[in-house]
Amino acid sequence: MFEGNLVLGVSLTQSVVRSEMTGEKRGVPPEILQQIRDRIDIIDLISTYVSLSKAGQNFKGLCPFHSEKTPSFSVNPVRQMFYCFGCSVGGDAFTFLMKQEGMDFMEALRELSQRTGVALPEGRESAGKTASGLSRERYFHLYQLAASWYHRNLQDNPEGQIARDYLDQRGITRESWNAFKLGFVPEGWNGLSKWLEQQSVKPEELIQAGLVVRKESEDGTRISTYDRFRDRVMFPITDPRGQVVGFGGRILKDGASPKYLNSPETDLFFKGRSLYGMDKARQSATASGRFYLVEGYFDVIALHQNGIENAVAPLGTALTSDHVQILRRLAPSVMLVFDGDAAGIGAALRTLDLFMNSGIEVRVLLLPSGEDPDTFIRKNGVAGFRELERKAATLLDFAIMSVLSKAKKDSIQDRVKRADEILAILHKTKNPIEKEEYLKVVSERLGIRQDLLNKRLPTLPRQVNADPSAKGKEQPGPNLSIPQGKPEERDLIVLLLQGRLEPDQIRQLDEGAFTVPLYRHILGKAFQHADEEGHLNLNALHAEFSEDPAYEPVISRLSVGEYNCDEVSIHVAGCLRVLKEKQIQRLMDEVISQLKVAQREGRQDLVDALVAESNVLRQKKAFLTAST
Repeated sequence: MFEGNLVLGVSLTQSVVRSEMTGEKRGVPPEILQQIRDRIDIIDLISTYVSLSKAGQNFKGLCPFHSEKTPSFSVNPVRQMFYCFGCSVGGDAFTFLMKQEGMDFMEALRELSQRTGVALPEGRESAGKTASGLSRERYFHLYQLAASWYHRNLQDNPEGQIARDYLDQRGITRESWNAFKLGFVPEGWNGLSKWLEQQSVKPEELIQAGLVVRKESEDGTRISTYDRFRDRVMFPITDPRGQVVGFGGRILKDGASPKYLNSPETDLFFKGRSLYGMDKARQSATASGRFYLVEGYFDVIALHQNGIENAVAPLGTALTSDHVQILRRLAPSVMLVFDGDAAGIGAALRTLDLFMNSGIEVRVLLLPSGEDPDTFIRKNGVAGFRELERKAATLLDFAIMSVLSKAKKDSIQDRVKRADEILAILHKTKNPIEKEEYLKVVSERLGIRQDLLNKRLPTLPRQVNADPSAKGKEQPGPNLSIPQGKPEERDLIVLLLQGRLEPDQIRQLDEGAFTVPLYRHILGKAFQHADEEGHLNLNALHAEFSEDPAYEPVISRLSVGEYNCDEVSIHVAGCLRVLKEKQIQRLMDEVISQLKVAQREGRQDLVDALVAESNVLRQKKAFLTAST
């Protein structure tokens, strides 16, 4: 009836976060929290991070909290809850934001109150601090102010003419200026900081946000600051919700360095987890099932303004496993778009370890040497770009053919060397058919017998991808298994939590008939939110469990799990009967055990009472059996 194993996953980290959340909720009226839960669309919220598809009464997708190839993450729009059957993380909209964005409860509360338009009581608007000392809201506000100043400079400042000319030269349209909020910062050392101070921003806040650089004199007696970005075209970098979290700047003077400069990393901005253009590309990529991964800011903008709106780019850094996981959750396919020169080919090959066995279909589109997406499309049109796309090889095919193209057929040593390079690549794939087919090609191209290649393959050391971004990541905490069996108890609790029991059925539930402590606890809490007629306030019950660090994951699991039952009323009646029969049997066993002790001790009055009680229980059991 109920699919999947029941597992309550409570890691140490989850417990700490939850205990903080429970403490924080004190002072927030329950009706405010319930109003937010009632108004939030959890499907819309989670779809910002995960591509969800309808699956029965739920929506499913790849879990954002652990790596997986088969979707085990489920969201129930009726109950407004989510649960991952892979890592046992579950909860409501508050839980999701806290886990996904690293927010504390009050930050999640403020975010959801803004989304839903539910006003918070006075005194609950104060924001907790991030590691930098700024609240999230203040951080976002400062970066939005900076972005607006940069953008106005590009549009109106006479000094911005050099930037306007440069963007025109690069083929970036005025529409793209506005869509991507492009900006310009003049040469001065403190133009931004002076303007922000006029907006009541304190100097220390600018340092905390990373918008200015702090400099100490050589003798340590004087401290000064200067703007981090000067004389650059500015690219605001946003999170998936479109909030500015950082900047990238391209220098305008030829020969000056660094050519590109990014904001420093903070607890809200990580280059290894950010992709430029993701907030704009997500919807198109989810609909089409594909991302275009390009090399830089201008490449993203060029593709977007030519109608290819699912393009993103890393921030001038190497691709990381976090990037791959973000892409994989939203679309099953990625098209790498790189320059066809040696650097572009090398960049494509460096992604192999990250994408291998990721479950993503990856293809490589190489532009003619010296071309970028904008120059190529301007010369050949979108149709020419699509033609290159149709010819794009898979990443594995591209990697192997790149090695084969270098082989010198007249050199035995070189052919052996190339064979080992290809075998090292094939050693990484877990697909045996893929290995076998490529070994045939390699054998033909290099003139080496396939059986020898097969013998050589296992002798090569298997390389483990050492992605620096994977270090120090939180590992799943220990799972506490919930007792299996007792299907009648489980099914009744599932139907109760999913709001599928009628009031008269709820009145028939007997807490004493349940033997699993978890189910007894849930039922006890349910009775506290039900009236004498059996009408249950399900929202209040779920709200109470959302504050309990031990129970919220399993409540989510039970609430969003698919439950297949043709005749609910018939099944409920059967469960209630079995539950009662087992309760009577337990009572009979207990009476018989006491009876034996009373007989040994010669306590006849107790023996008579226990015999009478046993007969009553037998009659009840016989009545239940006969009624069946």
